[in-house]
Amino acid sequence: MNLVAFSIKTKGAHNFIRRLWTVFTRFGFSESRTRHALYAVVNSLRQYSASPTFFIPAVVLKRHPMLIAEIAHQSAEIGIHGYIHNDYRFLSEGEQHKQTQRAISVFEDTHIPYRGFRNPYLGWTEESLRVFAALGFLYESNDAVLHDVIDLNSLSPVLRSGYEKSLKLFQAIPCNAYTLRPHFEGNLLRLPTSIPDDEMLFDRLRITQAEEMGRIWGNMMQRVYDLGGLYTLNLHPERSLPCKRALDMLLSHARSRPLPVWVARLKDIAAWWKERKQFRCRITELAPGQWRIEVSCTPRATVLVRHLSIENQPTTPWFGNDRCIRARSFTVNTNTCPCIGVSGRTVQDVIDFLLEQGYPIIEGAQEDAHKYAHYVDMPGGMGCSRSEQMRKRSALVEKIERLEAPMIRFGCWPDGGRAALGVSGDIDSVTIQDFFLRILEVRQERDRTFCA
Repeated sequence: MNLVAFSIKTKGAHNFIRRLWTVFTRFGFSESRTRHALYAVVNSLRQYSASPTFFIPAVVLKRHPMLIAEIAHQSAEIGIHGYIHNDYRFLSEGEQHKQTQRAISVFEDTHIPYRGFRNPYLGWTEESLRVFAALGFLYESNDAVLHDVIDLNSLSPVLRSGYEKSLKLFQAIPCNAYTLRPHFEGNLLRLPTSIPDDEMLFDRLRITQAEEMGRIWGNMMQRVYDLGGLYTLNLHPERSLPCKRALDMLLSHARSRPLPVWVARLKDIAAWWKERKQFRCRITELAPGQWRIEVSCTPRATVLVRHLSIENQPTTPWFGNDRCIRARSFTVNTNTCPCIGVSGRTVQDVIDFLLEQGYPIIEGAQEDAHKYAHYVDMPGGMGCSRSEQMRKRSALVEKIERLEAPMIRFGCWPDGGRAALGVSGDIDSVTIQDFFLRILEVRQERDRTFCA
């Protein structure tokens, strides 16, 4: 399928024609418009001592190395967005590996460091994950988490059709406490991306008023804040100028929350989650109803306690019934062990999952299940299919987060943060020439693969 046919299929003919018209208003024949747009994002984030993450296809980087190096020197992170802007779902695992390796070579030749990958169209496959892990990426950012902020019944048939096509294209998954958190699959970290993004709102739904877009993004940020997750915004630079007011509203909303929202580059978020994965909590019973807690973690860790009487150590209110404690060794008084008990037959992937989510565990007999904040007995694990695993993990996290029992756990974010915000953008094209070269590049790559 060529790029034109693919775009019509995924956007609809009406949206595709509109897209062609807007190309000439958003790009120029030189780099100046895109440079201005990139700096608009960089400067908005600078006010919050933060920086964005931009993903770019290697062929576009090759044509504009000085511009991208300039933006990288402004503390922006640059990630890989494929070799060309094609959908990995139409490529074999071998071809995905080849194209990703070619993209890496371009980044290395232009001396642009990279840690993460975002697929064009968020078009990942199981094979993609194996390729990224094999090639040493720290993270990828393709899981599209859908926030229910659009009333589909209020849309015209044309707008609804275009919006639903985008949901299918992005393989959207439901929003909940688990899907909004990063998670490891082997050594590869998966960072969720929240939708609707700028393209869906601005181009497909025709929501072009910055205040309305900012209100929608603010509602999404509030949802992420309430669930304690990560909001990865995707704001394409070509729309950053008309959407600048919306971005500023989002950043202001995040900064005004009662608890900190950590605004960071995706590589910093990924590095933190890798650091956090090593945190452990040792719980020792000193006497009936008395427990010694020894926490092994870095200084930035957020240690939370709930419904616990703590001896001689101060705590501060945090969120809901949780309180934050700075001490790393302390004694608590409670009739139940303040952690998750797991049966001896619970499989290792469940144990690994609980630890990554920040929940201390102790193995215990089933007859002692009542002695723990919560007890897990899952000899069958999380299931075989990805959908079953997501369903079971989401249900388990939701149940634990709502517990009213005494417990201790690690918060998701550093320094007492309640949520995280990563502002990202895909630099699919820099100039008008880049945009139309995409059609030729995808066709040439397809022909090269077919001939091989």
